[in-house]
Amino acid sequence: MTTKRFASWMTVSAVALALTGSAAVAQELSEVCPDSPDMTGALWGLVSDGDTQMGLPSATVVASWEKDGESGQMEGQTALDGGYTLCYVPLGVEISIQPVFMGTGGAALTANLTEEITRLDLPFSLSDVGGGAGGGGGEDRIWACFEGTTDNQINLQNSRLLRCDPGWEGIDRCPKDAELGQVQATISGATIAADITGDQREREERERQLAGSSEFREALEKTLEDARRLGANALINWRLNRNSLTAEAVTISVDPSTCR
Repeated sequence: MTTKRFASWMTVSAVALALTGSAAVAQELSEVCPDSPDMTGALWGLVSDGDTQMGLPSATVVASWEKDGESGQMEGQTALDGGYTLCYVPLGVEISIQPVFMGTGGAALTANLTEEITRLDLPFSLSDVGGGAGGGGGEDRIWACFEGTTDNQINLQNSRLLRCDPGWEGIDRCPKDAELGQVQATISGATIAADITGDQREREERERQLAGSSEFREALEKTLEDARRLGANALINWRLNRNSLTAEAVTISVDPSTCR
């Protein structure tokens, strides 16, 4: 729950309700955004990567506007599938809406809401995270695709550290120039359940929680540091269990998109 001020004429407490598909359309404004003031509405949609078309969880959506000479802002966070809903957005005013993911702002779109419930999907390019080719490290990001897929939540939420481009599903099968050994790090904290099992929805939720945890990030950073020390440019065959993260450090010179 966050409190945001439209302008001096109103203060509201806004919950970012995460609705997807036609759910917002099928409901009345009073159901989507209870106690909505007059001349306000709901803005909803999906935040997704333009290359993979995958929804981005835990992204922030920020709506800003000027009304009666004063600035207003509302923000909320996306759900697991990338869906967002912002309540109490003023009607008849030009709104700037921007997605923010991993500290990087995407392209802002503008809209003027005339309906009580309006859909606006927001594209975002993961290649922009951290400053283009790989936040905090440029092209020195280690190549790695958890579970051999590009849409894994661990890849999406750690794209500053790892490079896993669309089409790299076969990176673990690429020919290796050198096999440099195993790297391993302990995931601290008894609350971290890294042995991800269960049905698909439960698995995705646990992946999202794990990928965004500081304990997992520390373990991941250690494996990457060790891989660089060994001279590796890729990590393959990742293994997660309840308290450790393990991968094989290798060098690969072929384009990973060609590996099948």
